Amino acid sequence: MKRNALVLLVAADALTRRLTANGLEMYGYEVVAARDGGEAVDLLRTERRIGLVITDIELGSDIDGLAVAQAARQADPRMLVIYTSRFPQAIPAKRKVSAAPTLRTPYHPQQIVGLITQLRQAGTSIDAAEAA
Repeated sequence: MKRNALVLLVAADALTRRLTANGLEMYGYEVVAARDGGEAVDLLRTERRIGLVITDIELGSDIDGLAVAQAARQADPRMLVIYTSRFPQAIPAKRKVSAAPTLRTPYHPQQIVGLITQLRQAGTSIDAAEAA
């Protein structure tokens, strides 16, 4: 039986992290959360099971969500990325990684699950290898 890959959730707001992580866990996802870009990049280096990154663009640190997405794709070019932003129209298209949808905040975890489903149907898989 295949398991879902580990989800890296990156959001500066503690309440957003908690509510989103709890919601995704209710849908069967295992989530690890980061409060800023530096913590997210460290997790990408150390946790090889990450298969999906959900990152807010505005993290309030030197490493923004766009840089987190770039680091994720450098770690694994097949990594799925979902951006979240209060102002998605202000995101510079040249800095976004390819095939990464953007969800306007505030959002419901069910909306993220819907995007994950769409990405999977588009031919991309975030399923982890079969558990031993």
